[in-house]
Amino acid sequence: MDYQNYITESPERKKGQHLQREERGAIQHLKRQGYSNRAIAREIGCSPSTVSNELRRGTPPRKGGRGRIPGYSAKRGEAVYRSNRQRSRRQHRIDGCSDFLRWVIRQFHEHKWSLDACVGYARLHELFPANEMVCTHTLYNEIWAGNLDLSVTELPEAMKRRQHKSSKPRENKKGYGKSISERPEIAALRTEEGHWEGDTVVGKKAGKEAVIFSLLEKKTENYIAIRIPGKDAGSVL
Repeated sequence: MDYQNYITESPERKKGQHLQREERGAIQHLKRQGYSNRAIAREIGCSPSTVSNELRRGTPPRKGGRGRIPGYSAKRGEAVYRSNRQRSRRQHRIDGCSDFLRWVIRQFHEHKWSLDACVGYARLHELFPANEMVCTHTLYNEIWAGNLDLSVTELPEAMKRRQHKSSKPRENKKGYGKSISERPEIAALRTEEGHWEGDTVVGKKAGKEAVIFSLLEKKTENYIAIRIPGKDAGSVL
């Protein structure tokens, strides 16, 4: 037997979960015991089609009409599965753009073109097929990842294009008044009295939360806490 450490009882499987080595060993063992595909599927907790596909994957083709019909091998099934997984990975975007990348690097070094100028010129004059080119953003990402023969220090625009999350505010974002960043600088210096900072503290008990409105004077650190009816704007005012 190829796999000695097989199982016939397994925990509940998640939908879409791939077979493990132990489950392939169980399939091999149960199939040799004469179990049907549906019976095997019930034992290891998967669909009958999963068992059928695995048997097809792990059974070598028969050579000629004589001799013993080859049976399912868990070892072969695992090997074919691993091979298929390697080929199923998405191809790196720049793998098919070697000619375009070499041209961009040459234009950059010889003519001091920016990456954006290279992409724009190549697209305008159709120097390369569209599926063999990448955009400026992808070029900068690949340079930051170290996948191109260009250094970040050679590109003055690279720091400006460092990947950041979009800072564009949401269109439907609720307004809560002026930002604290707009307060007068004198308030942050704490050199004169009269600048107060307010906040609300809400209790944890659902439905019966106690709401406290606190005020702190920035210079003297005089603290006032007042219980208010609720956490809405009217109660705070």
